Amino acid sequence: RLKTEQIATQYDSLKNQVNPHFLFNSLNALTSLVYDDQDKAVEFIRKLSKVYRYVLDTKDKEVVEIIEELKFLESYLYLQKIRFEENLNFKIDISEEAKSMYIIPISLQMLMENAIKHNIVSQSKPLFVSVTQEDDYLVIANNLQEKLHKDSTGIGLSNIKARFDYLTKKEVIVNKTDDRFEVRLPLIKSIN
Repeated sequence: RLKTEQIATQYDSLKNQVNPHFLFNSLNALTSLVYDDQDKAVEFIRKLSKVYRYVLDTKDKEVVEIIEELKFLESYLYLQKIRFEENLNFKIDISEEAKSMYIIPISLQMLMENAIKHNIVSQSKPLFVSVTQEDDYLVIANNLQEKLHKDSTGIGLSNIKARFDYLTKKEVIVNKTDDRFEVRLPLIKSIN
């Protein structure tokens, strides 16, 4: 019983790391946008409020339907397109069957945020990110063009791995080559 309670406490701690991480990065993006384009900043605030509503609505959930996570991701990507315009490109291609399966809340957004944070996103080096399905995994992949100065705590990916470890025996798979970075998230078929 004590071991179960310890695991539950660790899991709650991992979930609580997500909200400040997301809010901190969103506010940083908004700060730079306010100086560049006030109209876009206003629209960014509107979309951010919708996005953060999802964060608040899912903070106590272990899993959400993939369709809900994809709607959230699309709102988040809208915010990023305001910042990066044509320098950020993405593709989402997932079967209808997979959309009714489950995933850990905010995991897709965190991986998208990591791709943006760790790679050059510019006119000469646009970033391409895809979310596809292969077998029992969602595959989040991007072309690799790492920034020279890395500002990483490693919390995001470690958090995702630990949260999936808590819920499924399938592990999160990370593959990195010279020109591609991908993370494979196991699809959770039911919530028993």
